[in-house]
Amino acid sequence: MAVTVHRVARTRSGSQNRPKYDIDLRRWDHLDMLLLHDARILDLVDGSAGEPTDVLLNGRVVAVGPQARQRATDSAEAVRSIDLEGRILMPGLWDEHVHTGQWALASRKFLVSQTAGYQEVLKEVAAHVQRRMDSDEPVLQGFGFRSSMWGSDPDAAQLDAVTGNRAVVLVSADLHSVWCNTAAMHELGIQGNGLFREQASFDIQTQLSHVDPHVLDGWVGSCAGAAARLGIIGIRDMEFDTTVETWLRREADGRCPVRVEVSVYPERLEEAIAQGLATGQSPITHKPGPSRVSMGPLKVIVDGSMSTRSAWCMDSYPAGGGPDGAGVDSITPEDLVDLMMRAKTANLQCAAHAIGDRAVREVLDAFHATGITGSVEHAQVLTDSDLPRFAQLGVRASVQPLHMVDDRDAIDVMWADRADRCFRFADMVKSGITLAMGSDAPVSPIDPWAAIRVAVERTGDHRPGWHLRQALTISQALLSSTRHVAKVVEDGPSDVIAVDRNPFDLSGEKLAKMTSDLTIVGGEVTASAM
Repeated sequence: MAVTVHRVARTRSGSQNRPKYDIDLRRWDHLDMLLLHDARILDLVDGSAGEPTDVLLNGRVVAVGPQARQRATDSAEAVRSIDLEGRILMPGLWDEHVHTGQWALASRKFLVSQTAGYQEVLKEVAAHVQRRMDSDEPVLQGFGFRSSMWGSDPDAAQLDAVTGNRAVVLVSADLHSVWCNTAAMHELGIQGNGLFREQASFDIQTQLSHVDPHVLDGWVGSCAGAAARLGIIGIRDMEFDTTVETWLRREADGRCPVRVEVSVYPERLEEAIAQGLATGQSPITHKPGPSRVSMGPLKVIVDGSMSTRSAWCMDSYPAGGGPDGAGVDSITPEDLVDLMMRAKTANLQCAAHAIGDRAVREVLDAFHATGITGSVEHAQVLTDSDLPRFAQLGVRASVQPLHMVDDRDAIDVMWADRADRCFRFADMVKSGITLAMGSDAPVSPIDPWAAIRVAVERTGDHRPGWHLRQALTISQALLSSTRHVAKVVEDGPSDVIAVDRNPFDLSGEKLAKMTSDLTIVGGEVTASAM
């Protein structure tokens, strides 16, 4: 029996140029069959979009072409139908690096400028404190400052001057530092000059993230829903203290419209090993159908960030941290190898945060020593000699193009002597490296189309492209966002999206502002603008 989604009134005026359908997404849970009419299937290799055809989905792509409609008609199961009216059908997008809890919390924080100097940021803080005088929050939390170009570190006294006794904490845009006033340090039970970096800042952020779990679940669900509307069908969660059980709870409550791979940090590695879940494996649950939640990698932080002047590099740089002014290591090479070996024994991959070229080399050495598989997260600056080692070791590079927009000015000052070795996307592809694109949200927003635009054009604003020799093609950028799934094909994954324009025909803001008209995960509709 074929069951069609009933149309209601259609509009064709201005930006509301889309048919409206009477779709209650709650009715789409665990459907056996979904028939898409008049879909133009996009090939992400050559950019071609075929003639309109039909596609039949359940947990996989069942059929493409005339046989899709016939198999739907012959099926003894219920079949729902959507007319795409010639829209482009393509593989769904992944965000390979998201701090989901921080992402959700950042959506509730007041924002300060990422480009302004400290005096302007202080004015912004003063205005926010004044507007929230009646708030009963024990600590007002802001997000977004970048102190790399300020010349000196901020301190508590500067915040005290504009906040008084109101406890205020600012989290840096890169998450690697926290700026507290005196009242906040008293409230949190910590001591210092007001600026905390690396592990100390992570500890403060973890402390501040202790809100009611169900409240946080709601915020996360809202953010994940917004991501689904952009065409995101999966994320790799790099949050400090999120567990598989956390996401199973969210899934049971309808707060998980995307696939989620849950990473684990060293502090909880033994707990993860005890679960017996390999990377990519989903737990057995009591819900109908397969779970969208699966085990991710071991996440290890090896150095800091450029903005916090703690990225670990081969050579020193202005105001660089550490005894040599070249940044700092967050773990010894011996401990890194030990962690990787323990993870490998449990069939876990490893995702190692490494921004500076020295950190990247140490991580690649550890991958070589252990034989574990996984990724280098960020890989922001690379030496020529380390480029080919990724492919030789089977290690992916997980990159965040929007960071280039945030960091290019600071790089031109702090890393001017190595700027041509930063964000080497084209060189990575030429060296055989498998790229995986993401956001590092909330450091950069989850905005896959904006990231694709930056990867291709090397700019995200009015400025000319930066080091254009390292630009990707639109095909390379899209494939790096779909886990290199190139086309919707029979027996392929049914994680697909429908868009109203071919991205190969777009550039600039038109490319960056794309959204998904229909997002489908495992054959189930998770977002619809139709």
